[in-house]
Amino acid sequence: MSDTHAPLTLPNTSARFELLHAHRFLFRTGLSIANTFAWIFVFQYFIAITSTISDALIATIVMYAMGQSITIILTPISASNLRRGTMHSLIFGALLAGGAYVTLGATLNSTLDGEPIGWGIAVFAILLGAYRALYWIPYQLRASTGVHGRSRLPILYEVIIALMPTFAGITMAVIPYAPLRLLFGSAVIIVMSLVPIIVSRDFVEKFSWSYFETFAHLLKRRNRRLLSASFSGGLQGTVLFLVWPIFVFFIVGWDYKILGAVLSATFIAILFLKYLYRKFARKMQIEQSVLVQVAFSVSGWVMRLFVGSPVGVVLADTYSHTSAGRSSHSIDALAFEQSADQGSFVDELTALKEMGLAIGRISACAIFALLLVWTTLPIAFAGMLILAGIASAVSIIMERPVVQSGF
Repeated sequence: MSDTHAPLTLPNTSARFELLHAHRFLFRTGLSIANTFAWIFVFQYFIAITSTISDALIATIVMYAMGQSITIILTPISASNLRRGTMHSLIFGALLAGGAYVTLGATLNSTLDGEPIGWGIAVFAILLGAYRALYWIPYQLRASTGVHGRSRLPILYEVIIALMPTFAGITMAVIPYAPLRLLFGSAVIIVMSLVPIIVSRDFVEKFSWSYFETFAHLLKRRNRRLLSASFSGGLQGTVLFLVWPIFVFFIVGWDYKILGAVLSATFIAILFLKYLYRKFARKMQIEQSVLVQVAFSVSGWVMRLFVGSPVGVVLADTYSHTSAGRSSHSIDALAFEQSADQGSFVDELTALKEMGLAIGRISACAIFALLLVWTTLPIAFAGMLILAGIASAVSIIMERPVVQSGF
């Protein structure tokens, strides 16, 4: 890639970093409120229509897969448009995310309900998929975190974000029209996050492929390992951020307040234990061990198979996220998000990784739908947890031996 990825040396780099940090804090706060419950809201919407859990789950995953399809279609376009600058990508991506949650809120409030049934949910999924394709964090601004030391303030930000699910759960329990207020409130926070980013300097990225060349490169032999790792990571992501939260929702007795408390307790535990684990891993020299990472990852999913209480959910999720190794398919547990290269556009391979993740998520949806049709509900959930464990191992094995940082 070009020298646009050289370290920042301008005197106002620190100010730009603070602007990005303010944007990310507000943006992730909005996502933490909305992403936590959005697809559970969709599931409950379809339960009211279909009256059966299996049919509602199938309808939900169809909508989820639709959004991922939009991500695949739009990612090459959005990546090539980074030649015009990254700020417009951030702005339009955030606006699409906010619009998605407004659309979902209006649908749940029957404002966008009607024939055909579920069209408002479809629009929500499409907007969310478009946001995922358009939203790229400038690499230069992300890299500036390596120039400046971290203060204690970011940790406070993380704690605030981690507490958002509890806030959302309490809101669901005590406030009338809570889903509408949560989703609209989240959209407002996401739009507010644009204020600091608008005044920041724009950055230009280079993307050398045409639309169809991008798909051709995705299927090339030289990118087979990259696609395999991304595909497996995406499959795991669907289970982690769609299937597992719904399963946890069943475990807590369909109680939003308990669900929010469980999620926040998990996030707080992850924040404090992950640092201790990394220190331990460095001391024991196991941080770069593929075998150790596979063992931790798979055992985390196995633990989830035996969870039957809120406390068990906290323990299993905390163990899984705390022991998770670094990956180019990073998972932001607090914002319920998964993205390639920490959401930053690094080079053309980042676009391929993002598309591979989306393909994996769609495949996971198809497998889950088949399991729901062919087996019972408990077997379907257990099957997806096992599949996620296998996928996590494949992703680690396929990614670690080969490090591709440029094209």
